[in-house]
Amino acid sequence: MKHWIPGCLLLLAGCSPGAMTAPAGKLSAEVFTTPNGSLAYTVSYDGRMVCDTSSMGVTIDGIDTFREASLRLAANRERNESYSVRGIHDLARDHAREYIWEVTHRPTGYVYTLETRLYDDGFAYRFILPGQGVRHIGGEAAEWRLPADSRVWFAERNSAWKLLTYAGEWTSAPAPELATVSSQGPVQTMPLLYETADGLRLMVTEAALYEYSGMRLRAGKDGSLHADFTEKEGFGLRDTVTTPWRVLIVAEELDRLVNTDIVTNLSPAPDPELFGDTSWIRPGRSLWSWWSGLDGRYMTVEGEQAVVDLAAEMGYEYSTLDEGWEDLADKWTTLREMADYAAGKGVGLFVWRHWEKLNDPAEDYFQMRSFMDSVAGCGVKGLKIDFMNGEGLRQIRFTTAVLENAARRRLLVNFHGCQKPSGEIRTYPNELTREGVRGMELNRITANYLARMHAAGTSVADRPYVPGNENQNIPASHNAALPFTRCVAGPADYTPVGFSMPGEVLPAQQLACAYLITSPLMTLAENPFYLFREERLRPALEFLRELPVCWNETVVLPQSRIGSLAAFARRSGATWYLAIAAAEAAQETFKLDFLAEGNYTMVLLEEDGKGGLRRTERPVAAGDLLPLDLPRNGGTVARFIRR
Repeated sequence: MKHWIPGCLLLLAGCSPGAMTAPAGKLSAEVFTTPNGSLAYTVSYDGRMVCDTSSMGVTIDGIDTFREASLRLAANRERNESYSVRGIHDLARDHAREYIWEVTHRPTGYVYTLETRLYDDGFAYRFILPGQGVRHIGGEAAEWRLPADSRVWFAERNSAWKLLTYAGEWTSAPAPELATVSSQGPVQTMPLLYETADGLRLMVTEAALYEYSGMRLRAGKDGSLHADFTEKEGFGLRDTVTTPWRVLIVAEELDRLVNTDIVTNLSPAPDPELFGDTSWIRPGRSLWSWWSGLDGRYMTVEGEQAVVDLAAEMGYEYSTLDEGWEDLADKWTTLREMADYAAGKGVGLFVWRHWEKLNDPAEDYFQMRSFMDSVAGCGVKGLKIDFMNGEGLRQIRFTTAVLENAARRRLLVNFHGCQKPSGEIRTYPNELTREGVRGMELNRITANYLARMHAAGTSVADRPYVPGNENQNIPASHNAALPFTRCVAGPADYTPVGFSMPGEVLPAQQLACAYLITSPLMTLAENPFYLFREERLRPALEFLRELPVCWNETVVLPQSRIGSLAAFARRSGATWYLAIAAAEAAQETFKLDFLAEGNYTMVLLEEDGKGGLRRTERPVAAGDLLPLDLPRNGGTVARFIRR
């Protein structure tokens, strides 16, 4: 249900013209013009200023439309609706107060729209700038002035790849140091998460990134954040310009942060012409041969069919053919035969493709459409598209073209080498997941590097660990941060489970990552043959066989601490699971109060201290206490079935 309220009622209530409140009343914001006539806003939570006076606005066609501006409230409405969603939980609620503002640039008389929304867990705004013909976006005045006594979590990558693939290691620093802490300079990728001294979590990100360049954040020496774009000279658009939503998520508890629906709420609902029938959109699990090389059989027909056989044996929906399938003899005939073979086993195929082989926009992306026609004609179910390496306008236009053209051919999509998500999974539900995350494939890259150094006679045994460095295994602290940072923005194709190249992360935590990191397409890194032949890993197989990828409910347990301990209880149907990743040794007691009243059988997997897994099974009841002794870099996975 949606309620429109005339703007005058807001004034009659005694509020200032730019004051806004969220439905529950704790979160409030104000938009206004500063004494010099520039647009600005503030955000407060429970009477505390969480975002001090910050600029907003767009430079378009050489005009700073946000300067010498006047502001008028045109309308106000309350949104309150629900819709299905995949991932963290199954039902999202879009409950907000939305305000429509008319903005006039006084020197030119140009009139445009500012839209703001206040949710109980966040504030967002965007601009709609009417016009015709070619428009030039010169940048934005977007700014966030968050509490300086915060600690900020950011994704660090100490190389030129940092702003391209979003594959940084999650680490933290005092907010005033954000401008200088990175070897790559003051520009950071989204999202950024602030933990304030008084316990709030503040996340900056964007939503509904379509037909616009993706935003990064430049940290100022005073601790402020400012809009930054790939195109330093600006970028060209046509006709009316609608910016993405600029988002500040505000949450007291980690559970509220993880369960926020803001990013999908701000994204358009699916086009019924493209997605009137969604029965073909099938989330699932995939095996994958790239990470392990399949004992020398990588990208051979025999080897990939053997992977399909194991996918079928495990009850998995997919197998992924990565880079190299196009080198197979008579590739289209071979691909059709492989897809037919997989279909006979109840398994669908995803195939890999470099984006530059699809990114010719000529003739409405004829090259892309022809390729998709070919793979769809072979019976392939999905595409894994890689190496976009950026979020400039051309990459954003490309990803939208991929999703629309894939939907017309009933093809699913997994993007790699890409930026963070911004709600695409709602607008284009054929996007099951995307990378934009530092995932387990880094451990294989590190293993290859170490092998090269060893072959060259170069010792690297004493290399110091530096957060974000290349050729360095995934640390447990990264795993314990991801569910509260990158994953809040949307699904992450982390490709979990790396038992054979684990770095320092222990087996139960390797398994726990598959249960902690949300992805409606869950592609396992591990060589499936290794899984079946390693006796020490046998207890993991039952959990990998039944691994859910879309959850009905997620509860963040109160012992969780970003970067130190991630502890989730998650429900799939009537079955609950507990997944924990610990970066430091910890003795914690978890209350099983997430279970509905009754008695349950618990199957618990823990580290056995010898490089394997210890399985125990015993009865428990709702509300029981579960003490766990978690070793450094360790984890736990448990299942609870009502008796």
